[in-house]
Amino acid sequence: MFKPSRKVTASFGVAMIAGTAGLVAGAPAASAASVNPDLTCTEPILHWNKSGKQTFDVTLTPDTGSAPGTVQAKIDAGENPLRTDTVFANIGFVGQYTFTLSTGGEVTLTAPKFVANIGPTQGIDPPEFTADLAIPQAAPGTRIDLTLKTFAVDVYLPTSPNTKVTTATCAVTGNNDVVASYKVADAPLDPTLTTTPGQVKPGDSLTVAGANWPAGTPSVALCDASGNACDPAKVTGALTVTDGALAGTATIGATVADGSYQLKVTVGDKSKTSNVTVKADVPSNPRKLTLNPTHGPVGTKVTVNGEGYTPNAAVYVVPTNAAQQPDVPGMVTATAGADGKFTAEVTVGKADTTLIAASEDTTGTLAAAAPFTVDGNPPAGTLKQDLTGSIAGGGLTISQENGGIKLSDVTLNGTEQNMTGALNTVTVKDYRGGATGWTLTGAVTDFTNGSGGTIPADKFSWTPKVTPGEGSPSQAVAGSAGPIGKTGATLASAPNADVTGGTFAADAGLSLAVPAYQAPGTYSATLTLSIS
Repeated sequence: MFKPSRKVTASFGVAMIAGTAGLVAGAPAASAASVNPDLTCTEPILHWNKSGKQTFDVTLTPDTGSAPGTVQAKIDAGENPLRTDTVFANIGFVGQYTFTLSTGGEVTLTAPKFVANIGPTQGIDPPEFTADLAIPQAAPGTRIDLTLKTFAVDVYLPTSPNTKVTTATCAVTGNNDVVASYKVADAPLDPTLTTTPGQVKPGDSLTVAGANWPAGTPSVALCDASGNACDPAKVTGALTVTDGALAGTATIGATVADGSYQLKVTVGDKSKTSNVTVKADVPSNPRKLTLNPTHGPVGTKVTVNGEGYTPNAAVYVVPTNAAQQPDVPGMVTATAGADGKFTAEVTVGKADTTLIAASEDTTGTLAAAAPFTVDGNPPAGTLKQDLTGSIAGGGLTISQENGGIKLSDVTLNGTEQNMTGALNTVTVKDYRGGATGWTLTGAVTDFTNGSGGTIPADKFSWTPKVTPGEGSPSQAVAGSAGPIGKTGATLASAPNADVTGGTFAADAGLSLAVPAYQAPGTYSATLTLSIS
C-alpha cells in the first residue's frame, strides 16, 4: 500500500446513512477488517480501463455504541488495478469510497486530494485517511455491516489542478466480504423501586430497594397520590447505589398528614415512584382511674386517683349507675396537673352506684371509669345477682384453597413479554380481639427452568387488593403495586386501632417480565406468604 513520507490524514464531513435507535455503549473499541475484491475499472474519456484486485482496510472507532451516533472511519486502500498506456505524472486524485449497509442504504466517504503518477506498471495507491461516519438509527443489539460497493477517483491534470477532468469508477465484481461492522449497544434495563412496608406512621421509616440504577447520589421526594406536587421537604433519605443496586431507608416527615402518596427516588436522569400510605395511629384512651376503697356502703368516701388526662384540664368526678346515669349532686371537680394526674374525693350517695367516672367534659367523653360495689342488702323490693364470664382471644391465621398458580405461556418473539396470572385468594382471620393490627407479606425466589435458565425474582410483580368480610372492624389496606423480590413486599395490612379483628380476602394480579431472549423451558419459583 502507498505510504507517504508524511502521514496524510483528513477529517471529512459526516456521511449520512439510514436505520433505527440504540443506546450508547461503554468504553470505545475499534473494529478492523480487510477485503481484497475483484474490481472492473472504467474511465469514459481517457479510456483508462482495467480489471484486477485491490485491498481495502477499514477500521471503525468505536465499533460499539449508540444509534444514531458518529464514529471515526480509518480507510487504507492498496494499489488500484487501473493502468494507462503511458506515464502521467503529477496527476491529482480525489478518492470516493461507497459502502452498502446491512440495515439498508449506502454511504460514500470522500478522501482528501492527493497527487501521484500513473502508468503502464504503476497504479493509483491512495494514502490512508480518516473521516466521520454517521451511524444510523437502529434497534438495540443490531449489527450494522459495511460492504464495499465502488471505489472511484476524480482526476485533475497538472495544467488545471482545480478542474476535474474525468472520473474513473471501479465496481466490485466478485470475492467481496464485510469490511467493517458496528454493534448498536443493548438497551439498559429500567430501574425498579420497592418500598416496605406499604403503610407507615408519620416519622417512621421505609425500607427502599431497587435494581438497574445508574451510579450517583439518590434524592427523594414525597408526591401526591397521582405522582405530582413532589416535595423533598416531606421525606429524608439515606440511600446508596452500588453496582446498580439501590438500598437504604426513607423517613416520612413527622408532620405529614394521613393519606396516599408516592415516594419518588431520582438518580441522575432516572426516576421511579412507589405507592406509600401514611396513617397515624389512633391512640387508645390513656385515661385511667384507681379507687380507694373499691366497695362500701352508701355514704362511703372514695379517694379517686386519675392519670393520662390533659394537663391542667378540669375533670368532673361523679358516681354513676349501670345505665350510666350520673349522681349529679355527688359530682366534684378536680384539676389535672402538668403530668395529667389528679386526686379527688367523692361520696357514694346512691345504692345503685356501680362505678365512678371522671371526664374532661360534661358529656362523658374524654373519660375513664372504675367499678365500685355498694355493700349490704339490695333495696327493698329488689334482688341482686352478680354475673361474670370470660372471653378468650382467638388467633391470627391465614389460609388458601390452592397452592399452585399457572402463569400464562409466552412464545419468544424478540421483545420483552409478560406471563400473567392471579394469586390464589388468601383468607386472613383475626380473632385475637384487642387493638393490634397485622401485615401480610410475600417473598419470591428466582424463576428457574432446571437447565440453567433463570429469571430474577425482581422481575415478578403484583397488584394487590384486599376485601374485608362483613362486620370486620379492622380497616384493611392493600399493599403497593410493584416487584415482590426476594426481600418481600406487602400484600395487605390492617393498622392498630381501638378495636381490631375480622376476616379478609387478599388477592393480587401477577406478572412475570420475560426478557426478549430468555432461554426456553418451564420456569418455576416459590412464593412464600407470611403474616405478623
